[in-house]
Amino acid sequence: MSGADWAWIIAASFWGVLVIALCFVMLSVFRLISEVGELVKGVTDQTVPLLGGLNETVAGVNVELARVDTIVAGVQSITATADSLVGVLHATVSNPMIKAAAWMTGTWAATKSAKKLAEEIDE
Repeated sequence: MSGADWAWIIAASFWGVLVIALCFVMLSVFRLISEVGELVKGVTDQTVPLLGGLNETVAGVNVELARVDTIVAGVQSITATADSLVGVLHATVSNPMIKAAAWMTGTWAATKSAKKLAEEIDE
């Protein structure tokens, strides 16, 4: 065998080793892809029930929010009624008080005028 033949044998051996190494790399990549696929499947299997539970929770929250809306509407009605009642009570109490204060002021002014007139007559 000549030197060229040995060179071809070495080159072919090198390429054979390179192909075997690439096969191992590809095998590792395929295993990695398979494991990632299994991981994604596992995550999907766990996520779907969680999303179902989340839907149930959201539905329950919506029911509670509807109840809160009903309560708030009732409180608004009570507040409006109380406001009307306060307005009526204010009108009922304040008008006679204003009239009484005006009458007392008028009476006081009349008494003062009467005393002043009586003093002028006595002089």
